Amino acid sequence: MILEGIEDRLRGWHGEETGLGGERVARGQCAIEHVMPRKWVAHWKPDLVDTDEQRDKLVHTFGNLTLLTKRLNSSVSNGPWDGKRSGLQEHDVLILNRKLLKSATDDWSNESIRSRTRDLTEEIIRIWSVPEGHKSGFASDKPRRRRKLQLIDLLGAGALQAGVQLTPRQAKFSHRIGVLLPDGQIELEGNTFGRPSAAAVFVTGRPINGWSFFYVDPKTKPSLRKIRSEYLESLDIDLEGDEDDDQGDDE
Repeated sequence: MILEGIEDRLRGWHGEETGLGGERVARGQCAIEHVMPRKWVAHWKPDLVDTDEQRDKLVHTFGNLTLLTKRLNSSVSNGPWDGKRSGLQEHDVLILNRKLLKSATDDWSNESIRSRTRDLTEEIIRIWSVPEGHKSGFASDKPRRRRKLQLIDLLGAGALQAGVQLTPRQAKFSHRIGVLLPDGQIELEGNTFGRPSAAAVFVTGRPINGWSFFYVDPKTKPSLRKIRSEYLESLDIDLEGDEDDDQGDDE
C-alpha cells in the first residue's frame, strides 16, 4: 500500500490533484521485490564496511523494496544486479523503478539502500503528513521526573554509609571534618546541616558547592559529587537543584 501510494505521487496524484497520466497504479497487482535479494551471498560481494549480519538486516529495510509485476518478479528474483537492472530497463513501467535505476546504475550497495530509504521516507512524509495539532498516542504526555537528590537518598541506596567522615578537599580546611548522620544530615562542630553546601559554607564562609567540597575518603578521594553521579547513572532521573554547579569549586 505504501509503495503504491508513492508510485501514485510520482505519477502526479497529490491530494485532490489528478495525475497527468490519468491512471493510478493497479492495486494489489504487483509483488514486493527485494532489490538486493535475501540470498545475496550468491551474487553480491560482501560490503567493505558493514558486516554480513548488518547486510542481512538491511535487505529488509524500506529502501531495498520495490514493486514488480508478478511475471517480472519471478524472472529476476534472487538474481544478480545486472540481471535485475536489465529486466527493469527493458520491461518495467513504474516510475518508482525508473528513479531506482537512476539512483544506482553500476551497483546496488548497502549505501544505495540507505540513500533510497531516506528518499522514500521524504515521500511518505509528504503523502501522509501529520495533521496540525495531532498528538501521537504512542508519545508520553507525562513530564520526565525531576527531583532534588538528598544525602538521605544515597544512604537509602547504600551508596553512602551513616557515620562516614566528610573531609574538606582544601588543605587549609582538612581538619574540619563532618560526619554523615543516619537521617542524611551532616554533623560538623556541634552543628547539623541538611545540605552539603550549607556545611561547606559554614566551613569556608562563602558560597561553595558542597558536593564537590567534601571527600568521603581522603585517601582514594571520591567526592560526594562523584558518588552522586554514579548513583544517578543507574536511575532514569533528571537532577534538579541549586547544588549542581561549580560555583566556588576551586582548589
